[in-house]
Amino acid sequence: RFRADNLNKLKNLCSKTIGDKMKKKEPVGTDESIPESVQNLDELTADVLGALQVSQIKKVRLLIDEAILKCDAERVRLEAERFESLREIGNLLHPSVPISNDEDADNKVERVWGDCSCRKKYSHVDLVVMVDGYEGEKGAVVAGSRGYFLKGPLVFLEQALIQYALQSLRAKGYTPVYTPFFMRKEVMQEVAQLSQFDEELYKVIGKGSEKAEDSSIDEKYLIATSEQPIAALHRDEWLKPEDLPIKYAGLSTCFRQEVGSHGRDTRGIFRVHQFEKVRGGGSAPTASLGLLPTQGPPFSLQIEQFVYASPHDNKSWEMFDEMIATAEEFYQSLGIPYHIVNIVSGSLNHAASKKLDLEAWFPGSGAFRELVSCSNCTDYQARRLRIRYGQTKKMMDKVEFVHMLNATMCATTRTICAILENYQTEEGIRIPEKLRDFMPPDLRELIPFVRPAPIEQELSKKQKKQQEGGKKKVGGGSERVLEEQMQNMGVNSA
Repeated sequence: RFRADNLNKLKNLCSKTIGDKMKKKEPVGTDESIPESVQNLDELTADVLGALQVSQIKKVRLLIDEAILKCDAERVRLEAERFESLREIGNLLHPSVPISNDEDADNKVERVWGDCSCRKKYSHVDLVVMVDGYEGEKGAVVAGSRGYFLKGPLVFLEQALIQYALQSLRAKGYTPVYTPFFMRKEVMQEVAQLSQFDEELYKVIGKGSEKAEDSSIDEKYLIATSEQPIAALHRDEWLKPEDLPIKYAGLSTCFRQEVGSHGRDTRGIFRVHQFEKVRGGGSAPTASLGLLPTQGPPFSLQIEQFVYASPHDNKSWEMFDEMIATAEEFYQSLGIPYHIVNIVSGSLNHAASKKLDLEAWFPGSGAFRELVSCSNCTDYQARRLRIRYGQTKKMMDKVEFVHMLNATMCATTRTICAILENYQTEEGIRIPEKLRDFMPPDLRELIPFVRPAPIEQELSKKQKKQQEGGKKKVGGGSERVLEEQMQNMGVNSA
């Protein structure tokens, strides 16, 4: 920019020198050659220009115009690089965040609720098949890897979760919002990290106009969470202090690429590319926005809390505590054991100042798995989206930005998996009491098993092969083999 300013000054100097010469009625001249001493524009002065003919000065001015064009192109490129570098600088961390890059070793467990040590026989991978609520192979044929059909009783269970979550949030003052499925690129850039574009987001390309003669291309991105469109809902607005907090319950179908291998999580409905999500959020004057990079399947339904809150008097941190408490109350009412984890600094996305995860206990898998992510992004996202706090007419007053917070309320497919594992019996899946009013009469208390467990079918086939191959061990060896195989596949007979 400094060089561009200097070149513009030189251009003005050329025009002034030509004007002075014309006033003195000096001849224009016909010589358009430029002396070698003038080729270096950085050393051009009024004295050097004064020694040239008008025709030569006009030629010099053309050279300056070319230099300005090149300089502007370089300036735009460098400013874009600077902007992208600035975007990769994360938010200021809350003092309570554990400082570490090792999530496995240093995440801090804040509290535990329920029995997180019990074990049960089947994992959700088998249970979704046993209740005949999932079609994976045909889903993969139709939609590709991790595509699936949710069917039968699990469709009703998902709808029950959606209704219960939305009504719970509405009772706490949240306004339900059903969001668009995709966002314009320029808006998505303001709410998502650059790394997400390649690793997580799906891009949709279509016509830029409804006019037949218009061949322009329009790029949009499928949302990975309802947090993204809700964050932009008040883009370029001034929010009145008396209107805060603004609390939204976002309902959306979410789409994620889920890059990478997650072992048995790629089977069943726990980790897919499309999922439904109910997200509760609020606006405290300065909101927290934390994106969830690996939540659920490639597509799924999700309900989220999202809040715009005040940046003053610790209001957003009070809202943060309230939002995680709302999520805990929801899962306690469903009888799902869990612990709350304070996520280490190295695992936070750029926007989050602090993030707490609610990880449910899956007794069939023998593991904790994330169901809820609650983040306070303070004013990090609001600055990009230009969502300001209050409005001032004084030019010199400091502009303040609201704080933005988000928390998962219910990622339906993941919550279904948690219910299946925790509520399994010998006959089927008991329905949590809070969901019974939303289920069909014949499914209000129990979803019966109607198909055998896939893992037992697999083990039977292996056993049969061993017997046919003469590998059957003497003296009860087959029972030991079966027990070892079940342990290796994460199944406990208890």
